Amino acid sequence: MMKNPFWFPIVSANKWLIVPFLLICIQSFGQEKHKVYFYSSNENTPLAYLRVQVKGGNFMEFTDLAGKLEYLKKEIPSDSSIAIAGYGINDTLLSIKQMWDLDTIFLKTKEFELPEIAINSTLLSELKIGDSSAEGWEVTKPITVTGGEMEEFYRYTVRVKIPKKKQLYLDEIKFYVSQILEEKVDISIRILFPNEGMQIKPGRKNSIQDFTELLQGNKVIEVSQPGWMQLNFDESVAIPKGVKDLFIVFDLLEKEAKSRFAIPNQRVSKDIDLGFYITGGEIGVFQTDSNHPAIELTFLKE
Repeated sequence: MMKNPFWFPIVSANKWLIVPFLLICIQSFGQEKHKVYFYSSNENTPLAYLRVQVKGGNFMEFTDLAGKLEYLKKEIPSDSSIAIAGYGINDTLLSIKQMWDLDTIFLKTKEFELPEIAINSTLLSELKIGDSSAEGWEVTKPITVTGGEMEEFYRYTVRVKIPKKKQLYLDEIKFYVSQILEEKVDISIRILFPNEGMQIKPGRKNSIQDFTELLQGNKVIEVSQPGWMQLNFDESVAIPKGVKDLFIVFDLLEKEAKSRFAIPNQRVSKDIDLGFYITGGEIGVFQTDSNHPAIELTFLKE
């Protein structure tokens, strides 16, 4: 019987083909994508721009406008805890196995119990806290967290003391973006106030659970250049009576600190203080200082 001269090379080649096939299978398993949606359990609506990160790890991602989070399973160890934070929710901790087992996760959102107050006077005057025309001090790098866990990042947080007035309406916010900005970045801006009866003391950590969102909608803006940025509202926002403090949180929607977003300091108001908001839901204000972030709030008052 005549041997096929091509038989042995073909057999040999088939043996070698098994190895890349196995490598492809293993690689495909490592690249398996998982998709999960985050929804409000109160209103059954998608939760956009939630920051989802591994506690003590490097993974960080954001939900999209549909509340969807998509990631590779190999990016997250199987024993991981997942910290979730963002507009309208209390900071939440889940296990990665909970995320693997569910295609939709429902989170309880904060209740909005703001009174409906109509602006019934045309003779409103302006009240400003801060001064966008005043000089400030530039910075060489963004603020960072020291002594925290490896996944910790800094959210620029500002406390503004509210004067006692008959009725105030928040009309406009300005903040200064440092010249060190390198890339454009989207920022979710949250405005919170402590629940009735709470006293904010410098240096004390408070729980985000004891704060209420002022804005009844997620406010996301794009910052693309340095200088004063202006944030307007469709309608002036009524400040509930009795509120003494507003906390403005600038949550950068970036997975790595590439933008170098920073807010320089000024020294123009005793009613503005540098605050903090730590992963896990701890919020407060540092010890008072004459220096404070460059920010200006415009209120309308009756």
